[in-house]
Order: sequence, then C-alpha cells, then structure tokens
Amino acid sequence: MMTRFAREWNGELGAFWQKNAHEEAARLLAQRDNIEVEEDGAAKWKSSGNYLPADVVEKLTFAGADFFSAEATAKKREAQTAEFLANYRHEVTEEERSEMRAAFGPGATVVDIISGKRIRL
Repeated sequence: MMTRFAREWNGELGAFWQKNAHEEAARLLAQRDNIEVEEDGAAKWKSSGNYLPADVVEKLTFAGADFFSAEATAKKREAQTAEFLANYRHEVTEEERSEMRAAFGPGATVVDIISGKRIRL
C-alpha cells in the first residue's frame, strides 16, 4: 500500500502536492547536520536523542538520503518507544492524586490516556 506522501511525491494528487512533497523532503535533507547516525546506521535527532519518526525516514528516503539505515532506525525507534512507555507506567503518587482532585473534583474518575488506567479520586 502506498502512503499519502508517496502519492504526493509521485504527483498522483496533483502538482501542488508534488511540489510540496519535494520541498518538504529537501527541507529535511537540509537538516542533515542535526541528525546523528550511529554505527549500525540508526539515525536520531541530535537535539533530543529521539530516533527519527517513520514519516521523516520516508521523506528522507524519497529525497535520496543514503547516510542512514531505515531498518536500523525503525528497530531502535520501536525499542526507544517501548522503553518510554515502560518507564511512563507508574503508580500515582499522593501528590499527583491531590493535584487531580483539585483539577477534577473529589469522586471523579480520571483516565490515563497512555495506559488506559482508571484512577478514582
């Protein structure tokens, strides 16, 4: 299945979107100095340490970037996301519970949109 960006790049959605896709890819390619490439080819932003998102990898690939590995980047990005989510899941502290009660009122149920956990205040 072809992505929207691929359809834009190929001109299937018209000249305006094709031009836009090529400009966006060129803009990202111009940011090469902001991208760190590890020994295995995984690419991440120097500023945040986050591995490049899939859409950025796709755009750089269409622009002809060959200085990183899309596969290695995807693998490391998935591991980084899994680690973030594992660290995110934690028990609500009494201070956090108190802040939620102040914001939503006693007796309210708050749902953590990341974990789905329901917290009765």
